[in-house]
Amino acid sequence: MKMRSARELVVLGLFVLTVAGCGEGSNLSGSSSSSTASSNPTTPSTAVWTPGRYAADANLPDSPSLPADTQVCSTLQASNILVKNADGSLPVSADPTPVAYGGATTALNNPDQARIQAALDACGAAVDAEVGAKITQADQQAAATQQAANNPLVNIAGASSETLSNPTYKATKFAVRLVKNSSGAGNAFLSGPLVLPSGVTLWIDDGVTLFASRDVAVYDKSVQDRPNAITCGAAINNPSGLPAPTGTVNAGTATISGTSGMQNCYPLIRGTHTVNASIMGTGSIDGRGYMPLISSSSLYPTIRWATGATDSASTPKFSCTNTIAAYRAGTLAPEGTACDVVTAMGSTTLTSPALRYVVNRQATSVPQGFTVASAGCNASTSGCARWVQASWWDIAYHGNKDIGGGPYSFQANPGMVWMQQSKNLSLYQITIRNSTFFTVEADGVDGLTAWGVKIITPLLPDAANQASVGMNNDGFDGVSGSYSHLYTGATIDASSTGVKNTDGIDPSVAAGPEHAVLGTGSKTASAGEVYFDGYVKNVAIVYNFLSPSDDNVAFKGGLQDPRPLAAQGAPSKQDPANMQWGIDGNRDVSSNRTYGITVAHNHNYNGHGLSVGSPTNVGVRNIHFYDNYFDSVYDGTSNDMGVVGLRIKSGQSRGGDVSNIYYDGACMRGVKDFLVFDMYYTGPAADPTSYTGLGYLIPNFHDITVSNVRFLNIPANKAAGKNGGGNLTFRGLHADTQYANTQSVIQLNMDNVVADNDVVMAIANLSKSVVNIGSTDGSTQSKAANATLNLGANVSLIGQSFAHGTGGVLTNTSSKTGAGYYTTPTNTLNLTVNGSDDAGAASDTNPAATIVSQNAKLQLCDQASSWPVFPNVK
Repeated sequence: MKMRSARELVVLGLFVLTVAGCGEGSNLSGSSSSSTASSNPTTPSTAVWTPGRYAADANLPDSPSLPADTQVCSTLQASNILVKNADGSLPVSADPTPVAYGGATTALNNPDQARIQAALDACGAAVDAEVGAKITQADQQAAATQQAANNPLVNIAGASSETLSNPTYKATKFAVRLVKNSSGAGNAFLSGPLVLPSGVTLWIDDGVTLFASRDVAVYDKSVQDRPNAITCGAAINNPSGLPAPTGTVNAGTATISGTSGMQNCYPLIRGTHTVNASIMGTGSIDGRGYMPLISSSSLYPTIRWATGATDSASTPKFSCTNTIAAYRAGTLAPEGTACDVVTAMGSTTLTSPALRYVVNRQATSVPQGFTVASAGCNASTSGCARWVQASWWDIAYHGNKDIGGGPYSFQANPGMVWMQQSKNLSLYQITIRNSTFFTVEADGVDGLTAWGVKIITPLLPDAANQASVGMNNDGFDGVSGSYSHLYTGATIDASSTGVKNTDGIDPSVAAGPEHAVLGTGSKTASAGEVYFDGYVKNVAIVYNFLSPSDDNVAFKGGLQDPRPLAAQGAPSKQDPANMQWGIDGNRDVSSNRTYGITVAHNHNYNGHGLSVGSPTNVGVRNIHFYDNYFDSVYDGTSNDMGVVGLRIKSGQSRGGDVSNIYYDGACMRGVKDFLVFDMYYTGPAADPTSYTGLGYLIPNFHDITVSNVRFLNIPANKAAGKNGGGNLTFRGLHADTQYANTQSVIQLNMDNVVADNDVVMAIANLSKSVVNIGSTDGSTQSKAANATLNLGANVSLIGQSFAHGTGGVLTNTSSKTGAGYYTTPTNTLNLTVNGSDDAGAASDTNPAATIVSQNAKLQLCDQASSWPVFPNVK
């Protein structure tokens, strides 16, 4: 076990909770071998060096660590022009909105991209010169062995992440460090998209924030990288698909359909074909999703909305500053030209009043036929009736909600961190906030570690702009005088009302295996090639604080399929000998850990859960979730907070085998939906096969184990003597000839799962209507549960009540509230319950308390140390 500095031990202490009796233990030793493989680049041998196990949880590999000062390639100091406000935001002087549209300049709005990228590129080149040949030769040696085996069901993977973690394959100097100004108050960097080279660590120092530029033009992809003609910063609902332009990768193909809008933008930090890349430090990365967008190009087509102006549907009036066609042609469309459907936010004409969305570059005019309706704002108010640039969150909300939110809705927003086809990607201690799309997307990564990371979107003090950084420099957005509202007037708050698709960490399969040169910089690559098999392997997401407003974590098993052709198709329909899973925690497990995929010791706040899916078509299995905490504010009566605990989701044209998923040890309080197991995440009509092109792929959830999980009331309710609440959702697939669906029944095992006696439980298995499926129990709902719950030892789901819709699902034999045993379900919803509450005698009036008293893991939920507030990330 390598030694840690006193500073590192202090930081680690923040994340290490009481693990004894909480995580899944093992008898594995924490010792490690110190032998080292040969470093001769002409005769690489299989590495025998193995990093030590992390002492606090022997299931895990050793933790990452910050670089030493001697390992830094270059150190960049923040400019004294960029000084954060006390609330963490940038002051108005940092990147002012220009008075006239198109007045934004790189010097003001993207001052640091060039120098940060230059430092990363120089470091990447030096790393490649020192270890690039060693890496490619080790990879070739491993690939030769795999090719000789000639297994048609196995992708060629080359050298493993474990082999390449050997110090032999790491350079002497590998870090670019961003620090405060040594002679002034500067503590921030402002940058457009950055490329993280192979072998390089971006180290953001304590108290330093890397802010994303809000210059939308810098995120728009070049012709060679662009999947279609649409610009970054657009929103669309396009059922027919839009063909990609000539000269692009997918020329002529209708690529909007089934394509993530994130592909139309360069993310803030990206990397492809990397080995041993990292983002570390106790500083922050801020995407500024709430900020109105500006452009350094006067031709760029941006979306705007009129403050206080509403049409008959109470929706703000939109305009565009140019058309996409004109922009791509290098021209400026005349005033009054009809906007593209994407720059008109999904529609080119309002039906009532019948007005077109048109090009309008004026600063203060509101189109005829619209009225100024906001309080304190009228047509004569100076600076009030005017156009405001949309923010990233405006675009995301519109793409998700106003124009359908179905498979063809499209938001062209940049991701925050998007790494593809990599080996050994580490995120350590870093804070990422106010994300513009997915926070961390990792596609086809072998060796993904997220350790001690803090993800929060929205960071409310920033979104509310307590520093009075107002839109268009006047502090007024037509609604509230701050950025705390979307164009709709919806409040940006912890309920995630207006923040969409800001997932925390998404390990996802890649589109397929690749054999490619390492990316050593923004414009360079290594001489030799490395194999990447496209699978998700050796993942440790541990000791993190996650509050992303969407999925806290989501393992995405598709829609692309990295498996060999012989193994493709729904795994459940294949011969067992040929079954392969795109995400399999038992594939190529490194010797320095117990499980190949682990999600443990995380604190979750506002978010949509630790999830699998929604695409599962390439198969997902063998994932271990344990010792995770969920802390939010749902009280059983408030509006849906959008907060979820444990979740598996899929649909009938993106489904596959999901099995051997283990949830052990979880405390949940103030969570709207404790458990969600859903094969109708997208219904047949909303997820047609023409969208995915995959045909009908039926989900199959089985061998799912939930153990040592407790559902609790929130402290505010307890203090007031009130009950809390939460739902369990079980929605297996119902047979439906119209959509070629066969019945698929969820198989779920529960042991030591309890709801405290003051928690009102409900089953939300019938929450969405699906055409062609009639009600089976006389209720107004329309879909059967199609689930089998196998209740093992010590299960008490009856708090004050446990019911669904108009009829009880489980009933209690005791006349005393909250006691005893379950009877057979009284409905005909295909919900099969095997077993009963066996926590003592039928006379036990509080079986949940009895179970907790006998279970050390569940008792951890009562410890104050289990419920820390989200750390200060300013």
